[in-house]
Amino acid sequence: MAEQAVVIDALPYSDQGYEDDRVREAAAKLIEEEVKRYHSSKNYLEHIPGDLHERWETPAMKAAFERLDNRQPMEMLSMKRCELPQPPPGQKHDVTAWLSAVSNSRSQLEHQAIRLSNLELLKEHGVNSWTVHLQQLQKLSEGQQKHLQALRQEIQDTNWARKKEHTEAGQLLQTLEGQWLELVGKNYSVERACGELEIDVERLERMKQERLSAALPDSSTTTVQMATEGAAAPPGVPGE
Repeated sequence: MAEQAVVIDALPYSDQGYEDDRVREAAAKLIEEEVKRYHSSKNYLEHIPGDLHERWETPAMKAAFERLDNRQPMEMLSMKRCELPQPPPGQKHDVTAWLSAVSNSRSQLEHQAIRLSNLELLKEHGVNSWTVHLQQLQKLSEGQQKHLQALRQEIQDTNWARKKEHTEAGQLLQTLEGQWLELVGKNYSVERACGELEIDVERLERMKQERLSAALPDSSTTTVQMATEGAAAPPGVPGE
């Protein structure tokens, strides 16, 4: 795919006058007017799949989101599994009720025994496991820091390249503007000189016409005199 040319109509690194409050107010008004009449018809997020957020949602998260959408309060933590209830008063002599209560108490005791075993294992191996986990986190953090520094350097390089491009373009524009002003001045001088030459030519034309007009009567008189003298002279002696 061929790269499309980008027309740059502003040089922030080269243009001057942005610190002027009047310029800022004028720019803010232009932006406000453009925002009012601009209606985007393009979806800038069309390249992102619509179900992207659903890929990492668990059933518990979906249920929590639905609860938030319905504005329902969060359920309190249930402690029933930690209780050891006795049979109801009406079932004090029911063997089945007592067997269920005994089975619940055994389950609670087994649960507590497992918790104690887990605590002992954690006490024995937890330090090493936590150290390894911290080392992994440290490596992840160092990798992300390197990536962050690379991105910052890339941003800095891009800004420097833009600044260099804008500065060179600004200097070129200033040079071209100076050349344009010089050419305009030369054109004005040439136009003025041409105007003066036209005035001189008109003056010379008038002087020529005046001299011709002054010379024409003398030529006519001389011609008449020569014709008269020629008629009065005897034959054979022309003009004597």
